[in-house]
Amino acid sequence: MRGSREAPLGRPYWVLWTAGAVSFAGDGIMFGALPLLAASITRDPRIVSLTEAAANVGWLLLGLISGVMVDRWRRTTTMWIVDTIRAVVAGAFAAVVLLDLGTIPLLLLTAFLLGLLAPFFDNAASVVVTDVVVPASLERANGYSQASLVVLSSLIGPPLGAALFVLSRGLPILLNAVSFAGAALLVWIVRKSAPARVVDADRHLGRELKEGLVYLWQHKLLRSLCLLLTIVNAVGAGIVAILVLYVLEVLHLPQAGFGWLVAIYAIGGVLGAFIAPRLSRRISTSTSLIGAMVLSGVAVVCFGVLSDLAPVAVAAVALGFGSTWWNVVSITLRQRVVPAELLGRVTAVYRMVAFCAAPLGAVGAGFLAHRTDLRTPYLVMGLIQLAATVVSAPLIRREVRAATATS
Repeated sequence: MRGSREAPLGRPYWVLWTAGAVSFAGDGIMFGALPLLAASITRDPRIVSLTEAAANVGWLLLGLISGVMVDRWRRTTTMWIVDTIRAVVAGAFAAVVLLDLGTIPLLLLTAFLLGLLAPFFDNAASVVVTDVVVPASLERANGYSQASLVVLSSLIGPPLGAALFVLSRGLPILLNAVSFAGAALLVWIVRKSAPARVVDADRHLGRELKEGLVYLWQHKLLRSLCLLLTIVNAVGAGIVAILVLYVLEVLHLPQAGFGWLVAIYAIGGVLGAFIAPRLSRRISTSTSLIGAMVLSGVAVVCFGVLSDLAPVAVAAVALGFGSTWWNVVSITLRQRVVPAELLGRVTAVYRMVAFCAAPLGAVGAGFLAHRTDLRTPYLVMGLIQLAATVVSAPLIRREVRAATATS
């Protein structure tokens, strides 16, 4: 058993990991720059929050369809084609901003277009791991992937994006376009490492969608986690939607402080990415899932009741740890319990249902901040997450035990 767990992950995995790392770096740079771009045009939290909502609405529109396509197409092919298109979209917007023609409508349009493409890439990237890694190494592979995600998209990317934004508004967006292009090239190099999908000649979109929906709904554990993740994603989108204004007006930091706080969050995420696989060998899956949600919920509440940088920084580390801990455990669980031929569709349904709440969370946080202040949304959202976790905990414990007994 030990030998299987320590088996090398292999060249295809590491090339795909590198491609993901390049893309994550560009995403982080963009994440650090776009809110600052929006805040430089308007300080209305309702409008600023729309940027996050626009980026997530693609899951509502194309989330289910993307799952069907990921199960039909070679997953690596999906990844490199999508990143090529994203490079074009980001490059065009970078040119607009460099020419000082950026506006809120153009920013929202770009976020919307990139959001439409995201489900195809994210679903393929999430399930392609099972094509190139043996089952016993999934926690380790997912841990490394989450580590690169957190380090590059949260620790390094946002501060760099914020710093580059100060130098030139369009430069971080241009670098994001370059990262998409580089990632597409790397995935293309190992495109044949993932097998071509075998599909029925009489395939039908509606029937394939139904298969994914029915499987998720009938699987009590996955259904419970999906419903909990819906709350978590609404909270997460709300956090991000007004974070730049929280940094500027509550913590009274300069523009670059937005990137600093995200980087502090990422430190916790890196710890979670490396510790989670070890925790999974020492404590139960249900304890990991519930513990991660409680930790991150308490951290969000702290954002709502604190206004000094030092304790907020500690809360940010805890939030990063809890969020990544949840991701490693829940992703690995889903990869293990869902049949390979259904994994793309079930993943799409799972993530689409959860992501549908993200625009509502983002807009809700913006309107609540507009009616009250910038700390109240964090207090309210954190309490909602904690309440949802308490309600879900008995069911999660019961269903994890049942899944373990039948495996």
